Amino acid sequence: MGHNFTNSTDADEDFWLRHSLGVASVFCVAYTIVFLIGIFGNSFVIAVVARSPRMRTTTNFFIVNLAVADILVVIFCLPATLVSNVFLPWILGWFMCKAVSYLQGVSVSASINTLVAISFERFLAICYPMKGQITASIAKKIVISIWSSSLLISLPWAVHFSLSPIIPDLPEVELCVEMWPHPSSELLYFIFANLVLCYLLPLCLITACYVGIWIKVWRRQIPGETDGNAQVNSVIQRSKLKVVKMMLVVVIIFVVSWLPLYIIFTRIKVGGDIEPNSLEENVLIIAAPIAQWLGSSNSCINPVIYAFLNKKFRKGFKAILKNKKCCGTLRYDTSSISTSFTNSPTQNYHHNYKR
Repeated sequence: MGHNFTNSTDADEDFWLRHSLGVASVFCVAYTIVFLIGIFGNSFVIAVVARSPRMRTTTNFFIVNLAVADILVVIFCLPATLVSNVFLPWILGWFMCKAVSYLQGVSVSASINTLVAISFERFLAICYPMKGQITASIAKKIVISIWSSSLLISLPWAVHFSLSPIIPDLPEVELCVEMWPHPSSELLYFIFANLVLCYLLPLCLITACYVGIWIKVWRRQIPGETDGNAQVNSVIQRSKLKVVKMMLVVVIIFVVSWLPLYIIFTRIKVGGDIEPNSLEENVLIIAAPIAQWLGSSNSCINPVIYAFLNKKFRKGFKAILKNKKCCGTLRYDTSSISTSFTNSPTQNYHHNYKR
């Protein structure tokens, strides 16, 4: 990073801190907000489904799995990412370097793959309602495969992340970085496991599912739609437009949340060396923590998109607050006036944070 280590207090601060105290404070506040919302929001989602027997549907089973993955993202990604963005050296030790890197990859991959599963389940339920239903047993197998693949695909991080001295004269002051035997292996893993499997492919699948849903919903003939009643037709068209807008929001949030971070990752991995103390390095030093925060923020946006905008979930949240108990079955009305195609939201999330 171009820091010079001396015995002066100012130089020590300059060496240990990546940013000024003011900037570091802003990062701390921003990351803490996402952390708290992510923990409480996703915990409420899990509690509503766990305590409400009528809410235990296949879709909600996937949403709970997403909430679990997002809680893990919040726990393992945000604190370690914040520490690595505030302090220049890695201060959490060798074991945490490997463990946090690996668990970051697992949790984010599981979150993203669950978003794809939700999209696919909604596509089948809406486009093929009579023969395309995913049963509970199939859903369990999908969830097992999601976590198994996430555990497997992230293994190289556990192997190749390690501590490396910042400067030879201070071997105890180290960074947590990827150390691959061959640069080509690192590049291949990034392109295949990170860029393709955790961004481009999920984006294509989610988009394809919601395009299919949009086509089905827009073309669907609903009783009363062609009876000449202008007011009824207007309500139906507004309902369809609401679904289309939701689909658009889902895809846009997925793209926007992760695009800045993947642009930065691609530049670092593919674009060659970055000149020390250059304008590009200075921009990346500020942009990377912001991009990482933006990607992590999906973990608190997901419960909003998938649950808080759902009338049944909102009733469940209110019931928990009124109940004032941490456990036990909730008794409340779960009926909803929404049509079958208005309860189909979704979106996304991604990867390693210590660069």
